[in-house]
Amino acid sequence: MNLKIGDLAYIPSETYLFQYRGSKPAVDAQKFERLKEPKSLLVIGEVLDYYEILMFGDSWFVKKREVYPAKGRRDYDNPARRSL
Repeated sequence: MNLKIGDLAYIPSETYLFQYRGSKPAVDAQKFERLKEPKSLLVIGEVLDYYEILMFGDSWFVKKREVYPAKGRRDYDNPARRSL
């Protein structure tokens, strides 16, 4: 799965996001945030194995393997479509 800049990314709860200063997200991380609930966020960039996403007006990074393409609000709000 490849997301492009401008795509919405579905990020499950309990996923770690982080901000960094420098050239390597995993090495230069300065701030971490764990999502308490799933979110659909805008992809604004790509660095190595990470997507850069926009959350509350700030740039954050998330591992590509922890992100899915957002399919639409109804898919996530419908209890019958949620996986256990």
